[in-house]
Amino acid sequence: MFDSGSYFFIIISLSGGLLALLSAVGIFVSLIIQRRVERLQDILEELLDLSYANEFNTSTKIQNLIYKYQMQYNLPVKPIKSVLAYITLTIVFTILFWAWLLFLIFKPPFKWNSLVYLFPMVAITAIMIFYRHLIKSAVNPIGHHMFKSIIPAPRFLRSIAFLSSHINVAAANIISQARPLPVIREKAPNVRSVVLKEEIPFDDYHYYFSLYHEEEIFFIGFGHMKIDLDDDPITGKPRPTARNLNIPLGELDLNSNKNILEAVFLVFPKGEKYPVQFKFILEKESRVYCAPQPPAVSLNHLITYCFDNNHLRIISNQAGRIFSFIPKIIPADSTRWYKTSMQDHPLKENSIPYED
Repeated sequence: MFDSGSYFFIIISLSGGLLALLSAVGIFVSLIIQRRVERLQDILEELLDLSYANEFNTSTKIQNLIYKYQMQYNLPVKPIKSVLAYITLTIVFTILFWAWLLFLIFKPPFKWNSLVYLFPMVAITAIMIFYRHLIKSAVNPIGHHMFKSIIPAPRFLRSIAFLSSHINVAAANIISQARPLPVIREKAPNVRSVVLKEEIPFDDYHYYFSLYHEEEIFFIGFGHMKIDLDDDPITGKPRPTARNLNIPLGELDLNSNKNILEAVFLVFPKGEKYPVQFKFILEKESRVYCAPQPPAVSLNHLITYCFDNNHLRIISNQAGRIFSFIPKIIPADSTRWYKTSMQDHPLKENSIPYED
């Protein structure tokens, strides 16, 4: 027969040993997470440095950085499950040891005031469960909101709203790296589709697009640009970015023999007050209008805006007739609207973006 005092000492020693191992695992995981966070932040800083670069085309570098960020962001699932399984077993065995110890020292009869002695055990159990949730969130931050501020998902690295709101980034330069390019394609006789091509699919921004010639406006489009990229259909790998994306903006009936059209594309970054303006000269080639020369990029200081509950609100618009059709409020509902000179009310564009 074991001595009761020695037996209690053994139970307490076992519990202490398990908790020491749990602490060692926590230190080991924290070192791994620290190294992981440092590498992710280094990649993010490198991406921000590119936003201030004078080079015109750094889209390939930006895309490679996003893929590199995703590789560091996504950990293999099996090691994560093994670590969480060990932490769970440690907590369960520790609680069982404590419960068995309380059962051994319990002396009947039962009194309700004896429940007070269970309070330390309940409190420590709650702390350990929270500790497990904290480790789970740190090891696998996907789907958890606790570490989004320091470890944003790879998808946010192409979000204009995120980059311009939370980081001091040159919004005009980073948007220019998407290399937006409007193309007017013939879809049917006298019916043309307006498509915005982006080399890198930067999104999560409000926009306004106008197609005109001198004072005659043929087409306007506006809305909230949001692009959801599906996983690779063959490998199943997540795609944080893509190349050469075509974004339908709408359709128009264009029965014009003009060989040159003008287009202006406004982007409203969330952390700014003046929109970024891209001005294009479109030339007709066969049955397609495209811009052979790079656009003129500038800030339109005649338009002032702000955001109210993520909705764009125009404060002041003194930019002239071409910009007079910008709605006072554009909601952040991930929809694209367009209107032609033949329409009284804007229509919703439901076509999804596609790659070349």
